[in-house]
Amino acid sequence: MMEKFSQKITHAMNVTPQQAWEVISKVEGVDQWFASLIKTCRIADGKRFCETHDGSKLDEDIIEVNAETKTFVYGIPSQEMLPVENIVGTMKVKSISDQKTEVEWSATFDADKENAPVAQEAFRNLWTMGLKDMETFINSKNQ
Repeated sequence: MMEKFSQKITHAMNVTPQQAWEVISKVEGVDQWFASLIKTCRIADGKRFCETHDGSKLDEDIIEVNAETKTFVYGIPSQEMLPVENIVGTMKVKSISDQKTEVEWSATFDADKENAPVAQEAFRNLWTMGLKDMETFINSKNQ
């Protein structure tokens, strides 16, 4: 039986809050800043369509892009990578200082009890990898 679970990470980056928000709020270009996982990314009709290097498809609903709170919310009703459904993810940019930013990446999702820990671990690993990739991407662009 499916139940609701959640996962959250926070990751500090040596980039400005504005630099991190520009990358996240653009919505497209995930294949540029998360190139280790995402092969292609395009936007159409309020949705983001990404494909991973191994061919998994992620069709995402763009729920909210809020510049005031620097929050991006997306939904992934179904996907093939993990044994979960109804993912609602949130990326929130927080200022630590002028040159340091913390990004909080969280999600709620439906999963069977035995699959939830596996999914939580996968999210933690993927998001950490993605945010490290984003920091590298931003810093390489600004040299």
